[in-house]
Amino acid sequence: MSSQINYDSKRMACGPADLKALKPKLEAAKNKILQLSESGAQGWIDVVHDVKLPKIIDKACRENAKFTTCLVLGIGGSDLAARAMYKALKPANSKKRLVFAGANTDPDELAEVLDDLDWKKTIINVISKSGETIETMSAFLIAREKMEKSLGKKQAAKQIIATTSEDSGALRALCEKENYYFLPIPENIGGRFSGLTAVGLFPLAFAGINARAILKGAQEQIKLFKSQSSEKNKAALFAALQFLAYTKQKRGIQILMPYAERLREFAFWYRQLWAESLGKEKNAKGEAVNIGPTPVAALGATDQHSQIQLYTEGPDDKTVTFIEVKKFKFDLAVPKSVKSDKIFGKLAGIKLENIIHAERAATEFALQQKSRPSGTLYLKSLNATSMGELIMFFELATAISGELYGINAYDQPGVEAGKMKLKSILDI
Repeated sequence: MSSQINYDSKRMACGPADLKALKPKLEAAKNKILQLSESGAQGWIDVVHDVKLPKIIDKACRENAKFTTCLVLGIGGSDLAARAMYKALKPANSKKRLVFAGANTDPDELAEVLDDLDWKKTIINVISKSGETIETMSAFLIAREKMEKSLGKKQAAKQIIATTSEDSGALRALCEKENYYFLPIPENIGGRFSGLTAVGLFPLAFAGINARAILKGAQEQIKLFKSQSSEKNKAALFAALQFLAYTKQKRGIQILMPYAERLREFAFWYRQLWAESLGKEKNAKGEAVNIGPTPVAALGATDQHSQIQLYTEGPDDKTVTFIEVKKFKFDLAVPKSVKSDKIFGKLAGIKLENIIHAERAATEFALQQKSRPSGTLYLKSLNATSMGELIMFFELATAISGELYGINAYDQPGVEAGKMKLKSILDI
């Protein structure tokens, strides 16, 4: 197959000399990422080639085929990738649906979600690698009690699927105790890089989305990463340009703005991946650096009417990356019957697809007029394969960026202090 992604970086305001000077670091980054993969220290590249993974997911789907709703409980890396891909790929008129909760402890939201469920037709997929995530496990314990009251404890246990650590943790132990169905999260894959494991792929497959096609797309990006030189590879180029914008141009706010409603949630997934991976107090040598770009999730054309004023005329501290879907699923146009209307006649017959493409191009032009850098990722269409490519594109770009910044892109020590204080406040 050929890639469904192209990256246009002509307007990123970076000179060829800077890119040329960065080439040795890009090559070193590529080698380090492949070394981490080959040694088994990081598993997020190899997992998409694991022939066991689709079989594990297929089996779980077969054994739960009679149910129509999957309540997905997770937060952060255990939640955002599945949300993003479901929003992008949800089959039309599907008899099966995903319902997401556990990403917040807002009691009103959770109560509303749970009250809407028919427990006889619902499975719970609780996702937590450690099994100690307070937000997720609180929601799970509440949902489980409601399910048990409705169905009885024995039947409820048959409708619970835990996606958690292969070998350890509180949720893994609970699986053994209660005989819950278990799906493994590899030990060498962190949460925000786990979307292409059972964490993201089981819920999607349950909902009728082609998990194998998603993996195929991810494999294409890995093939390109391995076979192309670092200056030719699009993911490496994206990482390099954002890095140079941050380090050379003081542009520390990096916006992702897809022009497709179905990619709204994807921008939030990017936000977590970029922020948690690249925002670090110390570098790999243990030196204080307090480094990292600030990712912003935006949506075209919606945010042309809320954020573009700031991006074009506010502080010159941003980059904008657009995503354009070349071919949408539906072909809608303004009715030709309005052609004679004095006000709206000029819109007659214009396709919405053409309007949204023109809106992106116009926004790009407006930024360029103010010397504000932008780039565009083009997708031929939005499908399972291109979505797999898009996920892996950004995972690779994130890993490359981590090496360029000289930090560990796979940990999140800044999150731990808040977690410990939360437990102290709650006395747990």
